[in-house]
Amino acid sequence: MDWIVTLFNKLIEFMYQLLLSLITMLKDMVYWVVEQFMEVVNSALSSAVALFQPVDVGQYLQSIPPNVAWVMGAVGLPQCLSMIISAIALRMILQLIPFTRLGS
Repeated sequence: MDWIVTLFNKLIEFMYQLLLSLITMLKDMVYWVVEQFMEVVNSALSSAVALFQPVDVGQYLQSIPPNVAWVMGAVGLPQCLSMIISAIALRMILQLIPFTRLGS
């Protein structure tokens, strides 16, 4: 009768290891799905960035006449634009924080 107890203990150990393996397999499947989703997002973002590569901002900035560039600098347009852009970026970041009013 001792062999039956040993066999039952081996069966219990096997079932426990099988359960642990199934849990690990399910976690790996979730990680795989997340990884595939991130690859799709990465390819979508790279294609979106590729749309803006033909635009050369430096070319447009160098084509501004010197007198206009001086006036823009004298009235503080670069500082104004940097404040506006940072305010918009901060507002977008604050929109992502939970428990803040969306749409404000």
